[in-house]
Amino acid sequence: MPHPSSTLAAEGNVEVMSIRLTSITNLLHTTYRVLMLLAGFSLAALMCAQVIMRYFLDSPFAGIEEIAILLGVWVYFLGMGYASLTREHIQGGIVSLLVKDPWKLKLLELAALVVSLVAALIFGYFACKYALFVIEKGRNSIYLRWPKGFWSASMIVGFSMMAICFLAQAVQTFHELRVLGRNARKGGVL
Repeated sequence: MPHPSSTLAAEGNVEVMSIRLTSITNLLHTTYRVLMLLAGFSLAALMCAQVIMRYFLDSPFAGIEEIAILLGVWVYFLGMGYASLTREHIQGGIVSLLVKDPWKLKLLELAALVVSLVAALIFGYFACKYALFVIEKGRNSIYLRWPKGFWSASMIVGFSMMAICFLAQAVQTFHELRVLGRNARKGGVL
């Protein structure tokens, strides 16, 4: 039987870890929202400027279209990370209809998070590989001559954000699973 003080110390460590994960999650949440808002508003302003320049000033600037694609890609990959953070990505819900045991549901949730983490890491690896290829080749955009690495960096950031979110959620789910298991052994409920 474990010593009561060691049990209290372990619970204290879990609480400290939970507070750290919560503060990291809050920081990520705020950062994602600010970056997505900035990129979204910049994209809207860019489109307004393009319409004014093209139709009212009769002077289109082709470089704006490159910037629009750049901002659009960044909005997309930031949104991907944000959806992972807030757990608003597409999920199936049929498992909860078939499995009623909370511990098994939490175990399946943990397995899904681990699979998602592995997938994000694999896709992130290939995104890094592609970005390095583009940078090494010295590829630039057509009109503005900006390095294509700016576009590729959005993939790296997006998949990194997803991996961080899935890792934090997996750790949290693992701790919840342990608590559920402990309560089940003691004969308690959630």
